[in-house]
Amino acid sequence: MLFLLRRSLDRLPLYYCLVALSLISLSSPALGDEPLIEFDGMSFDTWADFTASELFREQGLRCGSRFDEFASEKSAGDPSDCTMNFTNPSAEYAPGFSYPIQVVVHVITNAAGGQGNISDAMVQSQIDILNEDFLALSGSLGENGNDAAIQFELASLDPGGSPTNGITRSANNTWFNDGGAYYNTLAWDPSRYLNIYTNKASGALGYVPFLPQEGSVGSNSDRVVILWSSFGLNGPIGPPYNKGRTVTHEVGHYFGLWHTFDNGCGQANLPGCQTTGDRVCDTNREQTPHYGCSASSTCTSSDPIDNYMNYTDDLCMEQFTPDQVRRMRCTLENYRAGLIEVSLAVSEATPVARSIVLRQNRPNPFNPTTEISFDLTESGRVSLQVIDVAGRLVRTLTDGQTAAGSHSVLWDGTDNNSHQVPSGIYLYHLITKEGKATRRMVLMR
Repeated sequence: MLFLLRRSLDRLPLYYCLVALSLISLSSPALGDEPLIEFDGMSFDTWADFTASELFREQGLRCGSRFDEFASEKSAGDPSDCTMNFTNPSAEYAPGFSYPIQVVVHVITNAAGGQGNISDAMVQSQIDILNEDFLALSGSLGENGNDAAIQFELASLDPGGSPTNGITRSANNTWFNDGGAYYNTLAWDPSRYLNIYTNKASGALGYVPFLPQEGSVGSNSDRVVILWSSFGLNGPIGPPYNKGRTVTHEVGHYFGLWHTFDNGCGQANLPGCQTTGDRVCDTNREQTPHYGCSASSTCTSSDPIDNYMNYTDDLCMEQFTPDQVRRMRCTLENYRAGLIEVSLAVSEATPVARSIVLRQNRPNPFNPTTEISFDLTESGRVSLQVIDVAGRLVRTLTDGQTAAGSHSVLWDGTDNNSHQVPSGIYLYHLITKEGKATRRMVLMR
């Protein structure tokens, strides 16, 4: 079987990550039938030979991204803690409360269905890998990383509220070749769901079209696209890119991370490290992307070969740094708060207590005020508190005897000292003699 690879870097969207292998036909060869891979007049017997070649590295075929083209861009009104060109590693964004993210995977095959097929089990394996890496789960390849407290689950309800397994399937040659604006047809509200598409990815192993800080969040084009053969555990593409880390890498971009080598070495110390290089202070400085897993140094420290945002092999990727975690959580809270809101809507389908009802605040997200409603079947002492994600009391909204029936309280985004609190995720906690209930809300200033 012949696999043709042609250069198409001039048409690759920004943030294409991992190998740029355009016009790939990746059906599995029969046992003993090794594929022939040709690129610019050169032939390779196996994928391993190709990805280990000087051609692969010299041509930058692991990524078509050109980050330096927009390094100075900045969208108007960016939240100040995680803009395109600045990261504030504030403890406010340290992992505390876990954020469940609803995911929909759109599996796209060619029209005949012979290429691009991914089983439900393979889809679930990729969700498992995301959780291993973002939660640094013990016993997994990601256990040496840092827990971001961001958890992924296949959507259980579709945008209309109907039960779903979180997977859609389409057979279309144009869409399989990453053309035809398939996302305008297939997307589930991208402000509320992480939409992942599997197809040929225009020749890359994966890409996102933009960082959320650039804008267009919530548009149909807001998505993660993955080469189908590198999706899931032990995908057909084979080593060294078959452990699902392409998706981990791309979702890192989806949550606002630069490559570790973007914009060169940058500065190593505050405040310069917050505005240069990858805008993250605790990633080792790196001048150029790193391939394989061997040690090297392109700046003043060893290259971060274990970082998910490098170009190393899947097996040596094992961590986001603590400040990368904080930048992602800042991005989630300030740019992708709708992802949190839909998880709240899913949880709202299950009553939080049998004898009391604590409703989701409205509006949510909100600025500057929101209404919190609850019902009591019996009169008694009631306490309603606002708590931050670190568990600290922010505001007591009510505390005293309350009659049975329906009640509502307004919160104006201030603390007990009448000071405005910053944007972010807050919990509101209701305590009664009948039970306790807690929900989350998002303040966006």
